Amino acid sequence: MKEKATEPLRGDAAWRAEVQEIAKRNDAARAAGARRRAAKDATVADEAAQSARREMRSLRDLPGA
Repeated sequence: MKEKATEPLRGDAAWRAEVQEIAKRNDAARAAGARRRAAKDATVADEAAQSARREMRSLRDLPGA
C-alpha cells in the first residue's frame, strides 16, 4: 500500500482546526486559572482562621463568665 502524503489543511478545514486548537488552549488556561484561584483562596482562608485564633487568644477573660 502506498502512504499518502498529508497536505496542510486549507480553507474551512484549516479554520475549524484552528478554532479547535484555540478552544483547547482556552480550556487549559481556564483550568490553570481555577487551580491558582483555589490555592489563593485556601491561603486567604487559612490566614483568616489564624488571625481569628490569635484574636481570640488575646481577648481578656470576662469577669463572671
